[in-house]
Amino acid sequence: MSADDRNADPGGEEVSRVVVVLLTGPTAELLRTIGGSLVKERLAACVNVLPGASSIYRWEDGVEESEEALAIVKTTADRLQALQTRVRELHPYELPEVLAIEPDGGSSAYLNWIRESVTIRSGDGAA
Repeated sequence: MSADDRNADPGGEEVSRVVVVLLTGPTAELLRTIGGSLVKERLAACVNVLPGASSIYRWEDGVEESEEALAIVKTTADRLQALQTRVRELHPYELPEVLAIEPDGGSSAYLNWIRESVTIRSGDGAA
């Protein structure tokens, strides 16, 4: 699938790029709560929460290790900044992981579903 196939609809219109965001947190329950807010507010189409992640990282001149959970968030580049802002509001970490990765392809129908799911419609109550 070429970049043009990913970023244009069949009519040649430019569409938002889909991005996958990795987000870690202290518990799966917290990430489910954050994920629910992101989907309800149309900042994400889908959030998968995976408990039991071990994280090893450098923080404040030391090496830390923590048990965390991982969320995989599907959204668009157009909604990414608003998603990051909302995560900072909801997340307890001083520096939450929000790492956006652009897929190199995928099912056209699924990618379009993501785009449609994060599109704000008048009167839908989304932030």
